[in-house]
Amino acid sequence: MFSVIRARAGAAAAVVIGAMSVLAVTARPAQAAVDPANCQFSYNLSVGRVAADCWNSTGSGWYIQLTCERFRNGSHYYARGSIVYGSGVSAAQCDAHTSEIADVEIVNI
Repeated sequence: MFSVIRARAGAAAAVVIGAMSVLAVTARPAQAAVDPANCQFSYNLSVGRVAADCWNSTGSGWYIQLTCERFRNGSHYYARGSIVYGSGVSAAQCDAHTSEIADVEIVNI
């Protein structure tokens, strides 16, 4: 009787280990990305400029993107900063005479 239980337990363990190895093989690695929590943002609202100084150990590309809202009709346009690979600073600016900053985001490429 004990040998039957051991055989079943051994087979169950083999199935579990086999399933775990399948999961490990099929799991895709996470995309390298800049986490906004690793960024320090600087704002100069008098000219509508935002700069992001981000730490990125992966060397992947990213940039800052502002959503700008026009005073006249509320329509939106995007202002994009320079692309940075790894750590560095990307800055973008809305036209402060005709619009304001509606949103700031880090875009990973």
